[in-house]
Amino acid sequence: MNKNIKFILLLLSLAFLSQLPLSLIRFYAPIYAVKAGASGLVLGLMGFSYGSVYIFSAYILGKKSEKIGYARMLGLGLIFYALIVLLYVYIKLPPAFILIRALEALAMGFVWPSLEAITKFFENRKASTAIYTIGWSIAASVAPFLGSFFAFIFVLPFFMASAISMMAGFLAFGFKGVKYEEKEIPYKIDLGKDIFIPIFLYGFSVSIIYAFYSAFATIEFGIKGSGMIMSISSIFIIIAFVTAPFLKKDPKFEIGLGMGLQSLYIILFVSKNFLLQTLSLSLISYGSGILYFYVLYKIMLTESKGLGFRTGLFESSIGAGYTLGPLVGGFVSIYGLGYVWLVGFISAIAFLTLWILINFHF
Repeated sequence: MNKNIKFILLLLSLAFLSQLPLSLIRFYAPIYAVKAGASGLVLGLMGFSYGSVYIFSAYILGKKSEKIGYARMLGLGLIFYALIVLLYVYIKLPPAFILIRALEALAMGFVWPSLEAITKFFENRKASTAIYTIGWSIAASVAPFLGSFFAFIFVLPFFMASAISMMAGFLAFGFKGVKYEEKEIPYKIDLGKDIFIPIFLYGFSVSIIYAFYSAFATIEFGIKGSGMIMSISSIFIIIAFVTAPFLKKDPKFEIGLGMGLQSLYIILFVSKNFLLQTLSLSLISYGSGILYFYVLYKIMLTESKGLGFRTGLFESSIGAGYTLGPLVGGFVSIYGLGYVWLVGFISAIAFLTLWILINFHF
C-alpha cells in the first residue's frame, strides 16, 4: 500500500478511535452523575476539574512528546484513559466523579498534543488537518447516539469506552509518519492572537455543552432526544471540517463568523422547542468547528521545531476554556440549568468584540 494512503487511513482511524471513547464519556458521564445524585454544581466542578488539570497536562506533556515520541505518548495516553474510565463503574459517589474527570484530563494530555503533532507529517497540511478533524468529528457525532442507545445497561457505555480506547492505544504504537522536507517558509504565528483568543472561546463554548447539555436535554426531551440533538449538532462539526479547507488561508472573517455563531446560545436560553434547540446547537457546533480547524491549521504551517510546544499550548488554551466555562456555569446553574446558556451567549459577544477590535481597523 502507498505510504501516503496508509498514513491517511491510520490518521483517520486514530482520530476516530481516540475521540469516540472521550465523546461517549462526555455524553454519558453527566447523565450518570445526575442519576447518582449529582447537582448542577457538581456537574460544573466535574468540567472544572477536567479543564484545570488539562491546562497543565497538555502543555507539559506536549513538550515532552517531542523527546519521547508522538506515537508512543499517544499510545500510553489512550491505554491510561481506558483504565481510568472504568473507575465510574466502581465509584458511585458524585463528588468522586470530580476526581475521575481530573484523571481523564491527565490521560488526554498525553493524547491530543501528540496526535495533532503527528498530523503535520504529511506534505499537504490542509488535507491532513481536514482528515484528522473529520475523523474525530465523526466520532463525536456517533458517540451520543451510541451512549443513549446502550444506556439501558447502566454501566455499559463505560466498558465500551474503555475497550475502544485500549484498542486505539495499541494501534498508536505502530504509527509511523511520512517523512518530508519543509520547502516553504514556515508560517509565523502569534501565540496570543492566533492561538489563545479564538481557541479559548472554543474551549469555553464546547465545555459548557459537554458539562451540562446532555443532562439538560435529558430532563427536557428524554435520553433519546438528548442523544439525537447532540448527534445531529455534532454532524455540523463534520460539515465545518469538510468545508473549512475551501475557505481562505488566513480567514479573519471566517474565524469571526465562528465566534459570532456562539451567540446563538441565547436561543437555547429563551426557547425549549426541540427543533430550535437542535438548529441552534448545530450552528453553534458549526462555528466551533471553524474556530478549531483554522487555529490548528495555522499551527500545522509552522516549523517542526517546537511543534509539540505549540500543539500543547493549543490544547492548554482549550483547557483554560474547559476550566472557566463549567466553573461559571456550575455556579449559575444554581438558578436552573437553562441559565448556563446565558453565560455562553455573554462570553461569545465579549470575545467577538475583542476579535473585531484586534483584527479589523475601521
